[in-house]
Amino acid sequence: MRQVAPLVVATLVAIGAALSPAFLSPEFVRPSHKDALDIIEAAADYNLLISNAEAGGQSVPLLPESAKPDHIKFIETKACGAVEATEDCVILDVNLGENAGRLLVASWHDAGVNLESHQGINADNPLPKIIDIRRLQSPSAKKLARLQIAASRQKVDFIAPSGLDANEARSRIMLRGDTPERHLRIYSAPWVTDDIAFMEVGLICGDLCGRGENYALRKVSGKWRVIAVQPSWVS
Repeated sequence: MRQVAPLVVATLVAIGAALSPAFLSPEFVRPSHKDALDIIEAAADYNLLISNAEAGGQSVPLLPESAKPDHIKFIETKACGAVEATEDCVILDVNLGENAGRLLVASWHDAGVNLESHQGINADNPLPKIIDIRRLQSPSAKKLARLQIAASRQKVDFIAPSGLDANEARSRIMLRGDTPERHLRIYSAPWVTDDIAFMEVGLICGDLCGRGENYALRKVSGKWRVIAVQPSWVS
């Protein structure tokens, strides 16, 4: 009996260690300097794919470095919840449920299917294609939503700055050379939790014209990839 007791204790400790991440709040941190730049580059590459798809799949020469400051803005950001809730940072409190397509506007879209929805957009057909919601929904949607909810409930007064230089960030972002004069792309400093990186990408295309999206990325075979996209605002 005495020999069994240590085994039982060890087993319970192992089970507790395995289950604890499910009950503990995830940690939200800045990625390393290299990872941060790689994440920004991966998000920008995905955004460029979207732009090329919206142009009918036709690629053009890239925007020269000298023109980037007029078209790319890099901003420091905090995870929603790192500051007290404001009109721009609303605490999430939702029941995730099991129904496919619930809260679609705030849900996470599969990055590959989202890209597909932009292919073939042109002046005669300016809207994204209608995609079956069951295909559009990201397989990671529930996990990403849970991480967002956890972030929104964190009440800390400070999160470390990214340490990134705006010019350094811009050097990793490629835009089409035919980017309209008034278009401004906005990229935020990324933050990570678990194995997921989050950042926001926005487009200002004029007065009362623009949109913003949250990107979720994961490192796959040593490279960061956009796995899901979440619409965040539109004007």
